[in-house]
Amino acid sequence: MAFDATTGGRKWSVDRSIPTLTSRGASTPATAVGLVLVGNDDGTVAAMRAEDGAVVWEAVVSEPEGRSELDRLVDVDGDLAVGADAVYATSVRGVTAAIGLQGGQVGWTRDNGGATGLELTAEGVLLADKGGTLWSLDRNSGSALWRQDALLRRQPTAPALAGSLAVVGDVQGFLHWFDPRTGELKARTRVQSARIAAAPLVSPTGIVVAVTDEGRISAYRVAE
Repeated sequence: MAFDATTGGRKWSVDRSIPTLTSRGASTPATAVGLVLVGNDDGTVAAMRAEDGAVVWEAVVSEPEGRSELDRLVDVDGDLAVGADAVYATSVRGVTAAIGLQGGQVGWTRDNGGATGLELTAEGVLLADKGGTLWSLDRNSGSALWRQDALLRRQPTAPALAGSLAVVGDVQGFLHWFDPRTGELKARTRVQSARIAAAPLVSPTGIVVAVTDEGRISAYRVAE
């Protein structure tokens, strides 16, 4: 739904059907070049005109495969990452895609995605895959710039950029800082012995805020 920012009145809404079984979560709508971009539970990304909600294009990130409804989960639940001419999305099935903003053509797909969102650097797309490996994929081709396996099975969150570093949280309550150009781990600290499920929030002044499942909120400043 879209609402008038001044009055709060509803301007438009778009309804769509969802699969019988979906994962818990939803991607946050993003905006670019007059479009509203949304990841859907059927493995697609849709672009709608911001002024009236008319669907401009729809692109497939991941196709459902398998016999059971569980096998066929393809939700795009992680937040999208929007560049100058493309939007990047990843699916719970483990597929990441680059989609052109003008027309919705899929430029490339790679089988190393996950349920969490994405972050963009000047050259790469940062993400954590289903197994916990951190990746940087080339924005133009999707080829791997680097991979970091130190967080396997730790269920890292989506990455967030904080100054010259990037940061993720994990299931054990740790924050891990790494170099987004190389993937080298630089530091870590424990917020609490409880899962950090959401990507850390980074303020305009570089303060990193993390929240655990048990409700502890902590803030950190990266020392450059």
